[in-house]
Amino acid sequence: MQQLQSKVVTYEWKDILKRGLLGLSIPIISLTYPLLNQYRGDTNSVLTFVDEFIPFNRIFILPYISWYIFIAIFTVVLCIEDKKRYFKLLLTLNIGMITCYIIYFVYPTYVPRPMITGTDFLSNLVLSLYAADNPYNCFPSIHVLNSALIALYVCGSQKVSKWIKVACIVMSVSIILSTMFIKQHYFADVLAAIIFAYVLYFSFKNINFNFNEEQSATYIE
Repeated sequence: MQQLQSKVVTYEWKDILKRGLLGLSIPIISLTYPLLNQYRGDTNSVLTFVDEFIPFNRIFILPYISWYIFIAIFTVVLCIEDKKRYFKLLLTLNIGMITCYIIYFVYPTYVPRPMITGTDFLSNLVLSLYAADNPYNCFPSIHVLNSALIALYVCGSQKVSKWIKVACIVMSVSIILSTMFIKQHYFADVLAAIIFAYVLYFSFKNINFNFNEEQSATYIE
């Protein structure tokens, strides 16, 4: 019996690792971004009156750069705990990012950055970000889109603990706010991304993948 349980666990982790490899589609698609994030002639602005009330705050560089860790942690959580929602998340992330890249190509936007005069650690982090990421192609924000989608799928899962859900919401909201407070995006970029995330989420909500929950044990038997 113990040997059988050991085999079940082994096959479960093999299945998880196989699912995890599909997550590589996100960084692969992201390779397109540097090609689009260049000056290509006339750009558009989606500045609104709301942006005038949002001050620059360098402390928000911390949640902004945590986005990469945020994506990795919570996609892994879903990959392990809830594979159905994991596959839906990957599907919507891929569709969402590809759609954003098409919009960036057709409707390039520009967000001017503030002058950073500080020499402290956080100011230097902001300057490093500005140097690495050109201020183009911001509508809608992929930072916001991916953060919102991950929060929706994690928090909607019955298999994820409430504390993980709380952590996910806190990090997601912090990242979304950070895009405006470090002047990477305008309010319209954020709003459009959130709306798009909900459209994607509810578009695929009722689509079911026919997975056998006991697939590993059945295979062994």
